[in-house]
Amino acid sequence: MKFKDSVVTVILPVYNASKFLPECLASLKEQTYQDLQIIAIDDHSRDESLAILKTYKKQFKNLEIYSNKKRYGLAICYNRALKQAQGRFIAFMNPNDVNAISRFKRQVNFLVNNPKTVAVGTQFTSINENNKKLERSSLPENNGEIYNNLLPASPLHPETVMVDRMMLPKDLLYFKPKKYPLVFTEVFVKFFQYGQVANIAQSLYFHREGVKRHGRNQSRVQQFVSMMRVWLTSRANHEYRPRLRTSLPAMLKNA
Repeated sequence: MKFKDSVVTVILPVYNASKFLPECLASLKEQTYQDLQIIAIDDHSRDESLAILKTYKKQFKNLEIYSNKKRYGLAICYNRALKQAQGRFIAFMNPNDVNAISRFKRQVNFLVNNPKTVAVGTQFTSINENNKKLERSSLPENNGEIYNNLLPASPLHPETVMVDRMMLPKDLLYFKPKKYPLVFTEVFVKFFQYGQVANIAQSLYFHREGVKRHGRNQSRVQQFVSMMRVWLTSRANHEYRPRLRTSLPAMLKNA
């Protein structure tokens, strides 16, 4: 499939997210950048999520809806959506969260104006169930800091990231079933072979605290083992070699 140069494809996996899904969809519909393809994959929700998506489809022409016959998890939802993705730019979204209205415009502008950058995230603001702002992130903005801290400290908030597929080999964006956020991390480590990775200084995403998210039920030992496996695989297969002096203590601290 040939990519459409100006299109942003937003991948939105949905599972039992009916409470906050309307706010999420509204923040997509109201974006200042309108050359969008929204691909929503309902992962066999047991609530009203699919009905909400279908209602929004009537007023939001950019929204495409797919429904799984059983629950498959994040990785398969992302891979299924990528097969339908038409955009040069790929962005991610969690159905419990909200975008700032200028998010995609600023990210597209950043990638176009920084042609050596393969992916860009943003700062984010945590909110509670009542949309009260709690805390603003202070993620590193430059490639070097992100590179050295990607595995231990999550210097990219996954759902804020936008990827320029023109910078990557075909089919590099492929997700394996991993616990969140390693489902993203194992893909993100590959980017550094093809360009730089950055974070925009502005907070352009609102991450909702206090809601259940996919794949967070690992013990500290399991988290450490999972991170070590990804770290070793990335060193062997993707030439990802951050400083061990930085990575190992941080992995132990964050596990």
